[in-house]
Amino acid sequence: MAKSRYEKYVVRKPAVVVKQADDKYVDVIPETNNLPVKNAVDTGPRVIFSKKAVKDANTVVEYGFITGDTTVGIGEDFVPHKHDYEEIFMFLGTNAKDTTDLGAEVEFYLGEGENLEKVVFTTSSSVYVPPGVAHFPQVWKNVKRPVMTMVIMPTSGDKEVKPVSMKGRMK
Repeated sequence: MAKSRYEKYVVRKPAVVVKQADDKYVDVIPETNNLPVKNAVDTGPRVIFSKKAVKDANTVVEYGFITGDTTVGIGEDFVPHKHDYEEIFMFLGTNAKDTTDLGAEVEFYLGEGENLEKVVFTTSSSVYVPPGVAHFPQVWKNVKRPVMTMVIMPTSGDKEVKPVSMKGRMK
């Protein structure tokens, strides 16, 4: 089968998001499918689409799975942060008979200081985070089956995150 002229727009191998010493995050396109798994309950983000994969793109799309109770974004993987681009977080249940059933409870923290709020959901949901709004952690409870997570950054270009203080965060 001949290669399509549009093959340059197809991403067949996800990248792994890696935190570097300077606290910046970069996509690394793996040479093999032996992707590291951070722990048994969180695969960590896999970059399925980015400027590194398709040079004309400014959008980044990440995905991963949560398979058990965990907290994401408290410093072990990354910290609560904000940046100058928008993000859309998607939480997708894997119950094929009822796609609205998330199969877990998620606490998603938005804002900082006096504006900090916790959003809780148990159905397949999405959360829009405008530019400049602090977000994280995510607290996952009562995970009954794997949940697929996706993050879409429509106009991020080069991702630069700015950590925010954890003081006064989770109550």
